Amino acid sequence: MVRVDVSDVAPPGCKELALEVIAPPTGKPKAVLCCFPGGGMNRRYFDLAAPGYSFAQYAAERGFLVVLVDHPGTGDSDAPDDGWTLTPKVVASIEAAAVGRLLTRLQAAGDPGFAPLAPQAPLIGVGHSMGASLLIHQQALRQQAIGIALLGWAGQGLPQYLDEQDHRLGELEETDPEGFAKALIEGAKNRFNGDPFPVLQRGSSQLLMANPLPADAHQALVAARAPLLAVPGHASLIPGNARRSAAAIDVPVFLGVGENDIAINHRLIPNEFPASGDITLFILKGAGHNQNVEPGRHKLWERVTSWADQLASRRNDKTWVSSTA
Repeated sequence: MVRVDVSDVAPPGCKELALEVIAPPTGKPKAVLCCFPGGGMNRRYFDLAAPGYSFAQYAAERGFLVVLVDHPGTGDSDAPDDGWTLTPKVVASIEAAAVGRLLTRLQAAGDPGFAPLAPQAPLIGVGHSMGASLLIHQQALRQQAIGIALLGWAGQGLPQYLDEQDHRLGELEETDPEGFAKALIEGAKNRFNGDPFPVLQRGSSQLLMANPLPADAHQALVAARAPLLAVPGHASLIPGNARRSAAAIDVPVFLGVGENDIAINHRLIPNEFPASGDITLFILKGAGHNQNVEPGRHKLWERVTSWADQLASRRNDKTWVSSTA
């Protein structure tokens, strides 16, 4: 684990973010895959401690350097004194700085145990659910990645769980971003009874996991649980909550969703990215929302890493820019 100083860009109290680097067993990395977990999960979601359930190990074995990120207030990352300051765009800005600084360190000399990273090693973002939404904001803010893979994300929210006032927030996000942020915080306070880091109840539905889990995989998923970031979590329920940022994405986008995912209409998701001329939609048959624990997970992982491999081979399209060092 590596702790990165973000005290100059994060709210008071959040001094360091925790990231983990998993290097390929041999050779120079073909690209960096930076992974952001969904709501209620820490970085372990992408590196589950059950045989055959680690996306990070799968990708590393295929030549990628994998970076796992703990959101502020989750896992081993610091929490700010005021958790309500962690709006989606604030979190995205903090994490962009942390990732940029970590890669600058690796490019300079390599941290102990890791070979130096090539200065132009391309960065590819991978986000699940809420983490995918945060990645969209991050890419719109900093344009750090040559492509982003969004897993279990649709942009359509879950309007069936919203009251009338929250349901209209998506329109406000496009016309009044500042007003949207304030209303989002108030909505999150009401939804989570004033707790900025609520712990979600255990249990699942077919939308989250469509198939039974083996005992070791279930235990690994439980071990990956973390408090939810209330404001970004609430935002994920609102249709169009990231529409402005998504409209600014001009790099290739990979969309991976489960057939039984919580996405409302899978085939409408590409419409969220009008500026991207390279969109891939992959629907994992028989899967729910947490694709990393579904029986067909390796099919998804193969598609993601093959897509990333192709992007890395076209690295001259857009290379890593370390603007946050």
